[in-house]
Amino acid sequence: MNVHDEMTDSEVLRAAADSLSAIPMASPPEVRAIMTRGRARRARRLSALAGLSVAGAAAGTALVLGLTGVVGPARAPGTIRTASFTLMSNADGTATLTISPQELLDAAALQSDLAQYGIPAKVTTGSLCTSDPAPAGFSKVVTGLPGPDTATPTPVGQPTITIDPAAIPAGTELSIGIFRLSSGELSGEQQADALLINTSSYTCSTTSPDPSGLPDGYGPSDGLGLLYGGPGPAG
Repeated sequence: MNVHDEMTDSEVLRAAADSLSAIPMASPPEVRAIMTRGRARRARRLSALAGLSVAGAAAGTALVLGLTGVVGPARAPGTIRTASFTLMSNADGTATLTISPQELLDAAALQSDLAQYGIPAKVTTGSLCTSDPAPAGFSKVVTGLPGPDTATPTPVGQPTITIDPAAIPAGTELSIGIFRLSSGELSGEQQADALLINTSSYTCSTTSPDPSGLPDGYGPSDGLGLLYGGPGPAG
């Protein structure tokens, strides 16, 4: 018996398999075509997903910009109403302030709301801030009752003034001092004086201006005085 005769059947099969695996075999044409189509389909799918990712990122960015207010300027409300005043924006860029006679004017709220309309102002209760010399141009900034041609406060039922922020000279702001009179025949009335001050140079006084005129250094056309009712005599 020779060596070949001594090989088992399993050994013969393994030898045959090894011999066949060493022979290069070409893939059938139909198999190669299927593989090519599969690669092309995957490439198109990846491209589409990439496009969706870019579009989604752009939409997300637009949403964030919209929520943060970066896109487009913020718009001021048309009318602000509080218990002590009403502030209304006008089509020409001015703002009209109407004071409620029976309420103590809320200085902090008025200053904040004027700022929403682009009106720089210093509003104080029990004091009035002034500059020396008085800035010019008040008659172009404020009009109302009584007119800016007189500084004498005139009793009015519902004080109304119109403010033009575009006319406020650079380096100045509106000063509004609110006083509740506590003596004399005007006790219980409210007095509000409006004028311009230099933002970098002014002083504030707790003495209410004389109802017959404006503070020292301010002429008849440099300010406006309002005298109106209040919630009753000051305690």
